[in-house]
Amino acid sequence: MGMLSLNRLMIRQERRRRRRRRIQARSGTITDGCSKPGERLTYSGPNLPEDIWSLIHSLMPLRDSARSACVSSTFLRSWRCHPMLTFNEETLGLKRKEGEKSDIARAFTSRVDSNLKNHSAVGVKILKLVICDYYKINTCHLNSWLEDAITPGIEEVTLLLSAKYRVKYKFPCSILLDGRGNSIHYLCLSCCTVQPPIGFDCLRSLTKLHLFQVCITGDELGCLISNSFALVELEPRYCNELICLKIPFHLEQFSSLRVFECNMLQVIESTAPNLSTVDFLGKPVQLILGESSRVKNLKVEYSYEPNAVNYAITKLPSIVPHLETLAVYSTCERVNAPMVADKFLHLKDLDIYIGDDDDDEDVAIVYDYLSLISFLDACPALESFVLTISYCSMWIRIT
Repeated sequence: MGMLSLNRLMIRQERRRRRRRRIQARSGTITDGCSKPGERLTYSGPNLPEDIWSLIHSLMPLRDSARSACVSSTFLRSWRCHPMLTFNEETLGLKRKEGEKSDIARAFTSRVDSNLKNHSAVGVKILKLVICDYYKINTCHLNSWLEDAITPGIEEVTLLLSAKYRVKYKFPCSILLDGRGNSIHYLCLSCCTVQPPIGFDCLRSLTKLHLFQVCITGDELGCLISNSFALVELEPRYCNELICLKIPFHLEQFSSLRVFECNMLQVIESTAPNLSTVDFLGKPVQLILGESSRVKNLKVEYSYEPNAVNYAITKLPSIVPHLETLAVYSTCERVNAPMVADKFLHLKDLDIYIGDDDDDEDVAIVYDYLSLISFLDACPALESFVLTISYCSMWIRIT
């Protein structure tokens, strides 16, 4: 509705301008001391405030925004403060064809350089940079782009690199100093090494941190988020240098932890007082949440390891006593669910998935699914229960 009203306003103003010019032409009052005979008069657009033009410009796709800046001085001024910079093949208008990867790589570098050169770097709120494996971007060149675009006031930074950069490229944490990083709310990094210096005091406004195939140790991650007092969500994926993941108690806003396939991880420890949701996929780890744990939603999925259900019923009641929602995904179960004394006193929703990925084809047949009754006995407040069994490419769902 806003764009429709704006279009109507522009049409009305154009009609009024034409009427004025016709009246002036009839009365002979049109004069232009600077115009020359035969010179074509151009229309610069409706007389709108600069901030309205900037809003229109910011709503355009990046490619159209850059093009419009080439033909309009008003849009050029707006482009220099454009709030969203997304650099990938699509936004830069690059079409890949077989055998033209080198041309695409050169064009990508040239166009990013050109766009950043014409941009003042003032007012950037969102930066997204996607680097494919065949670009062969020099790391110094990449650092230069980040340094130009990451300025005070930026709120979202996404750097998606290909796997070949994982070891050879070190994310320059220094560009987050001098107040540049303290306005960032969302940081997403992939396939790079992150080694923040001791005493790293940035990312104070960070609420979400996503890491994908990032080389970072537990101590380095702790240093990175040590002053992120606004942090709400942390999601490391395939970060194989993580061995011990600790969330400190002073992160009072922290509520969501999602960990996926960090294969060397052995311990997850959190003393954050308001952690409420944990989503874990990987090898079994030691889960330490403290006596005052407020975790209410938990999803546990073991990759290539059996007996996730057995672990859940025997260990979790004491680790997460206030749990309300539990989802357990097991590749297979070799041990029947035992009767236990500890109970999930607050558990309302239970979802169990048992697969048949074990090498022994008889395991699924031997497992006593009726033993899961002991799980139900341990949940006196249970309201819903879903059991999904996968066997010989068949799915059996019981609710």
